[in-house]
Amino acid sequence: MDTKVIFKEKIDKILGFIRSAFRKDFIIGLDIGVSSIKIAQFTKKEDGLHLVKADLREIKEEKEIIPVLKDLFKGIDLKKSKIIVSINCPKTAFKIAKAPYMPKAELRDGINLEAKNYFPFPTDDSLLDYEILGDVVEKGIRKYEVAVSVSPKPTIENYLSLLGKKVGIKPASFVPSSYALQKVAKELSAEEGKTHCFVDIGKLHTELIICRGRDLLFSRKIPVAGDNFTKAMTRALVSDRGRTELTVEEAEKIKQETGIPSEADSKIIEDKISTTQVLSMLRTPLEQIVSETERCFDYYREESGGGKIDSLVLFGGGASLGGLIKYLSEALGIEVKLGDPLARLKIEENAVSEREKVAHRLELAIGASLTEAKGINLLPAEIKEETKRVIKRGTLEAIATATILVLVFIYIGMRIQINNFQKRITVAERELKSLQPQLAEVKDQILADKLLANEPHWEDIFKELSNIIPDNIYLTELNMGNKLIRMKGIATSAEKDELLSQFILTLGKGIFSNVKLVTSKELKEKTANEFELTCWVD
Repeated sequence: MDTKVIFKEKIDKILGFIRSAFRKDFIIGLDIGVSSIKIAQFTKKEDGLHLVKADLREIKEEKEIIPVLKDLFKGIDLKKSKIIVSINCPKTAFKIAKAPYMPKAELRDGINLEAKNYFPFPTDDSLLDYEILGDVVEKGIRKYEVAVSVSPKPTIENYLSLLGKKVGIKPASFVPSSYALQKVAKELSAEEGKTHCFVDIGKLHTELIICRGRDLLFSRKIPVAGDNFTKAMTRALVSDRGRTELTVEEAEKIKQETGIPSEADSKIIEDKISTTQVLSMLRTPLEQIVSETERCFDYYREESGGGKIDSLVLFGGGASLGGLIKYLSEALGIEVKLGDPLARLKIEENAVSEREKVAHRLELAIGASLTEAKGINLLPAEIKEETKRVIKRGTLEAIATATILVLVFIYIGMRIQINNFQKRITVAERELKSLQPQLAEVKDQILADKLLANEPHWEDIFKELSNIIPDNIYLTELNMGNKLIRMKGIATSAEKDELLSQFILTLGKGIFSNVKLVTSKELKEKTANEFELTCWVD
């Protein structure tokens, strides 16, 4: 075989080793709920992610969590898997907000300071992360639109202890459940211009988000969940049959088997309670969930100027409650349907068992898998840095090993075809020399960027100035530098002094500060004043 071919094959193998050393072949989303644990395992292929395994296991007690997790991850190569965990608690929250436009290196500190205004609870003892969604302009001012999430440190520590110390799993990312739900909503919201509400009803928590197309507009926790329906059925009732009081187990069984009874259907269940009594007990949490949902709809309509909600999609174990879809549809007056997070996914054969029964409960595990690599991650900073150091150290070791092998093969090749390599070296030196002028230009550009970094955004300044200058004032000269603006002009009006004073006051109310009139001189015709003033840009 030709020496060149052998040499190329060896190099390709070494480079392949470096690329695969830290490659993750699988992405796994994990949702640990109070009554069930869900997992969604994807593999990367040329046409995108393929679901290879989705599973749901019911749990009744906390002590079952560890053995169930170990069983779910049996046979999975953890070293080749990126594990993303959906987390939730009353103070794990997610919000779309506006942040002042500033250097990105300073943005985190700015968001930390503003976090108390984003969430209705203290965030001092919470971990925070954010994702920049884009730029927006409000009243001529440029801002960042950001997705911000917080979660209490004890919640994060509990998840880390459970997964790391007790199960041996190192999560690559923690994401809030509402963020995972939004990723599923993005996959399902293909219709542009349509607005949909997505609701995940869990055992203890209910998440609600509103999306227009693929854009998240609103996110909120609703204080009514599956447990509220069960507890409502355990209160004592007195009827002509005597005193009736269900245990939690009995209430849960009747809830699952009977659902929301029809008013026209009256019968005795388990020779203990009538369907009319069940409906009466369930009415309070049903009315609460409708009321809370309508509040969210009203807020959206107010913010969007009368926007319409086209449909409501239900997920989670609570969505399985019989009759709930019909009840909500009639109460809210919109289409309500059971969600299927698998609808638009590429699914391998035998990846999901009993899809019709479990699909709507897998959305948070699937959504966690769909979160982007550079999105929100609520892992503590020290763990993120440790992961980076491990990858960097391993990469350097792999590169060092590969470099030694490359040098060996280069030495062998040079002994055989030294003249060819000398020619290549000469060509490379010429190419490098030809790049020197371009490198010099890049350095000059970098220096220019640094000099302009602290300059105001003059485009916004001109827009603001053009919006507030009166018709009877004409600018004849405008000088700018170091955030100071010096302008000269002519005020033409019978009340020119009053016009000029009003213009100075208007400047001070906007983005300009310390506005000072330097000179004002009446022209010979006495129909206009020539003036000069200075101001600073905030």
